[in-house]
Amino acid sequence: MHALPRPAPPVLLLKMLGALLLLVPMALFIARAPLREPLLLAAGIVLAGLTAWNVEAGLILLIASMLLSPELPLGAMGRGGLDVSRDVILRTEDVVLLLVGLGWLARMAIHKDLGAVRGTRLNAAIALYVTCCLVSTLVGIGAGRVRPVAGLCFVAKYVEYFFIFFMTLNYVRTPERLRRLLTALLVTCAAITAYGWWQIPKGVRPSAPFEGAQGEPNTLGGYLALMIALALALALHAPSPRWRRACGLLAATALPVLAMTLSRSSWLALGAALLVLLLLSPRRRLLLGAAVAGAALLLLTLPAKVEQRVGYTFTPEGRDAVQIGRLHLDPSSSARVRSWGAALEGFERHPLTGYGVTGYGFLDAQYFRILVELGAFGALSFGALLYGCARLFLEVRRNAPDPLHRALGLGLAAGFAALLVHAIGTNTFLLIRIMEPFWMLCALAAASRGMPAPLEPPPLRVA
Repeated sequence: MHALPRPAPPVLLLKMLGALLLLVPMALFIARAPLREPLLLAAGIVLAGLTAWNVEAGLILLIASMLLSPELPLGAMGRGGLDVSRDVILRTEDVVLLLVGLGWLARMAIHKDLGAVRGTRLNAAIALYVTCCLVSTLVGIGAGRVRPVAGLCFVAKYVEYFFIFFMTLNYVRTPERLRRLLTALLVTCAAITAYGWWQIPKGVRPSAPFEGAQGEPNTLGGYLALMIALALALALHAPSPRWRRACGLLAATALPVLAMTLSRSSWLALGAALLVLLLLSPRRRLLLGAAVAGAALLLLTLPAKVEQRVGYTFTPEGRDAVQIGRLHLDPSSSARVRSWGAALEGFERHPLTGYGVTGYGFLDAQYFRILVELGAFGALSFGALLYGCARLFLEVRRNAPDPLHRALGLGLAAGFAALLVHAIGTNTFLLIRIMEPFWMLCALAAASRGMPAPLEPPPLRVA
């Protein structure tokens, strides 16, 4: 006698009904939409699912997209061009980050032991800085100085960097994971360097891919200054000979690309990084010898464009040239110096909360822009954030048990000094091409603090 089939439980029926309700509109969308849109939707679902299954795969895709993704301007939201009009720019990496973040949140919902945010010394400074950005922008919107969409979109961009920091920090809990993500960052830098070498024979200033017709060589220069400092530290102090050779080669090949960006801020930034490495590295003699040899080689093969760029800095044009002592600056440098004075006048009008993000207009100088947009409160919070980063890097360089992690701390301390100098004439700490890798490296340094020393092989016994 055959047993009668059991009725389907109500929970199963509800799941089947829910799946049907999702699949029907999706099928209608696929049938009517252009072929590209369903493919992009499917790719997004696959990426989010891949991250939920394997977070590292999503993070590596995010690393690759940091400097290899196209940009899409969403329209002028300010006073006219990315440099003048404050366009809101959407990049492929923004979408990748969103999908990776959704996959990470889904994984956290399944594995509740992962936690939401790991504690670091930077957490309070990050929260304070984000709060100042938001409050200043909301005050600016209320006063009519900030266009709501532009201001809030730029604030969301800044928050995006810290999301990368916390997501990476939560994932990196073992030395193996740290090494794999660090390798992905260095491989991406090698790909960007190769792309720069491909651009040099064309007679253009190297810049990252998909930067538009004009490109952003100054942004590439700042990124390369950071990564060259990191590669040099690893070449000097990494425990593995393979790491030392590979990182030394990366630094040597990236240096000419940085020189050909013709970015004077980047040249000064690299000088600051080398100075910090010479002060903090125990192998400073080797570094000094390599630096002297590299400088001599560059001088012998220095293209005329680099010489002209240096000479142009002190070539005045017209009566508006700024004079510092006996030196007269070129029009670009003169305009930048004059903008600093205008920013100080703007700060006097709104000293506490500033104009709000995007409220003042374009200003290509990080510290003065922070001062005029966020006011005294925002400037203090930004200073606290910078101090926290410097303290973290020096602590990892001094106390990390693993020599690879100590080299990472040394490289980040030097790279951070480079960014501080680069930011004098550039909005370095707001540029997505520089800040996304920087904050991921910050997360690697913060994660290394809680990791044990590497296991040493047992001593050989001699019979």
